[in-house]
Amino acid sequence: MDVVSTKKKLAAIDILKEYNGNNPYILLLKHQVIILGATSYLNSFTVEYILKNHNFEPKVIGKAVPILSWYGEKLKNEFTIDFIPQKIAILALLGETKDYYHCIIKYRQMMDPVKVFVPKNAILENFLVGDYSKIKVDFERYDRLSSSKKEDRKLLEHQKEAIKFLLGRKKCILADDMGLGKTTSLAVASIEGNFDSVLIICPASLKTNWKRELMWYVPERDITIVEGFIGKNKPELEEYLGYKVGASRRTVKELQEEAKERGKWVDNRFVIINFNILDEFYEKPETRSKENIDKAFANSPMLQYIANKKSLVIIDEAHKLSNNDSGWYENVNDMLKRANPDSIYLATGTPVTNNPQNYFNLLQLIGAEIADDWIYFSKQFCDARKIPAKGEKYKWTQKFLELVHKDNWYQLTDEQKDELKEYINKHARMITITTGSSNLDELQMKTAHLYLRRLKEDAVELPEKKIHEIFYDLTLEQMFQYNMLWDEYVLEQKKEDPNKELNKELHEGAVYRKYCSNEMVPNTIKLAEYYINRGEKVVIACCYDEELYTLKAHFGDKCVIYNGKMSAKEKDASEYAFMNDDSKMVFIGNIVSAGVGITLTSAHILIFNNIDFVPGNCRQMQDRIHRIGQKHKVDIYYQMFRGTQYEKIWNTVMKKELVINSIIKKEDEK
Repeated sequence: MDVVSTKKKLAAIDILKEYNGNNPYILLLKHQVIILGATSYLNSFTVEYILKNHNFEPKVIGKAVPILSWYGEKLKNEFTIDFIPQKIAILALLGETKDYYHCIIKYRQMMDPVKVFVPKNAILENFLVGDYSKIKVDFERYDRLSSSKKEDRKLLEHQKEAIKFLLGRKKCILADDMGLGKTTSLAVASIEGNFDSVLIICPASLKTNWKRELMWYVPERDITIVEGFIGKNKPELEEYLGYKVGASRRTVKELQEEAKERGKWVDNRFVIINFNILDEFYEKPETRSKENIDKAFANSPMLQYIANKKSLVIIDEAHKLSNNDSGWYENVNDMLKRANPDSIYLATGTPVTNNPQNYFNLLQLIGAEIADDWIYFSKQFCDARKIPAKGEKYKWTQKFLELVHKDNWYQLTDEQKDELKEYINKHARMITITTGSSNLDELQMKTAHLYLRRLKEDAVELPEKKIHEIFYDLTLEQMFQYNMLWDEYVLEQKKEDPNKELNKELHEGAVYRKYCSNEMVPNTIKLAEYYINRGEKVVIACCYDEELYTLKAHFGDKCVIYNGKMSAKEKDASEYAFMNDDSKMVFIGNIVSAGVGITLTSAHILIFNNIDFVPGNCRQMQDRIHRIGQKHKVDIYYQMFRGTQYEKIWNTVMKKELVINSIIKKEDEK
């Protein structure tokens, strides 16, 4: 039943009484409702249209846009034409609602224009975005600033295009390949945009990198790096706050409160904070009551920093927020909705890490219309289907058996089994699950205006990159141990909890991968030693600490390591040593930790001792050595044991790559 509130209906009537604009649909409604008194014309659709468009001036568009085939069929039937239109020419936009554009269109050259309501989900391109290439930026100004500190440092052409794109789109994704200098483009755009405040959210390891990048163009005094305070002891808090240790005369709690308050002194133009401490400076309201919202605002220095002013939020390595179940995502998404900053720039070389659902989460952060409706998005692009929630199928099966006086499912006739399916679908509480991906070309076209994507090989001249696949066979003894792993794992888990349910499909990957990663170490050492003996530096990628520390023990003083347990200072030291110390021949890094924000171009050999299930993480790791500054041909080795989880993961990763490349295409493919 169509329901519209009395308050909204009365507001619409007041608008119609005073309306003197030139929107033909609102003028028609004014005639019907005010002059003829036919208030029945005021339904949820017309009221929404009046409220949203009474101050809107019609826009001349003049663009031909592709449409989906189902809408072409609708136009053919509605206007009795002899073909199915694949495009429509949108001559003007008269108004819009949540789901429709009100347009003047043509579907063939020789015809009179017609006024129609075009479903937004029927159009494959955003016809409202402008041409960002026409934006004027004084790039020489930025080149003068940077070259005064380093003679040959200037913006590259692809970076200039990225800066214009960011300024023109405002809420968008810079999806350039890793190593193309996205940070520089973002830094310049953040300055050129004349924002009152710029909040940069990034991994902890990138905070100093961001500060260095901004300092090419702005003084250091304009930049604040925010540090966390939870977990610090009293002396650490006193030092953090500038007190002489032992002289603050305050409790730990009082010092923590002061540390949080320090966020309010942030009146610098640029503030840099890492994902995992944001919750120390941002508080989500417990309820939607005004009291709770006001309290949360008062306790959220970061929200105060960007709210109610012309602000920009940059989220670097944004793919780390692609899981909407994570606390990081919830905090950032909630803060963006409450602050509604003028601009939001997401930066990631891997905007789709696994599937369209990950992409949806990033689109939601920038407020993309296509991410307003998860149900539609999941059905259209994620092969979503409904299944009974846990326990529901059993519950309603038992009820059905009682109705038909049967003891179990096996006693049902084929006809009753069909009735049971309908009965469950009708009564059971259902949940939506995504089973894959679909309509990827449509998704790509509908979101093409929201991101800029260039590959390294197209934007800059880089050495060749070659991927090598190496397959090994397990020995008979190794294969025996491999086949025993799952049974041993189950026994261990049952000792802790005899009733524990174990899903082999969910758990076996980790069980087998850990074994394979340890067994792969001798092969990795042999391959690495081959290059080291030739005087070449080598990067080794791992997934688990056990393999990393085993490799470290072998290479000793010739290596540096890099994983999530290290401090930012220790990580920086490892990167610096590998890049500048000729005695450090091997860099051993965790794929996730070492895969972002660092440069390892002193090596051109990368060996994967293990493989990550997320293809984006593997690509990020590759790009530590294949990036601007690399002078040699790059060789990347993926190693696998035949017939094991390694080979299965590799095949899965390759399939995911096909999905990802179908959604996000480089600029010249759009």
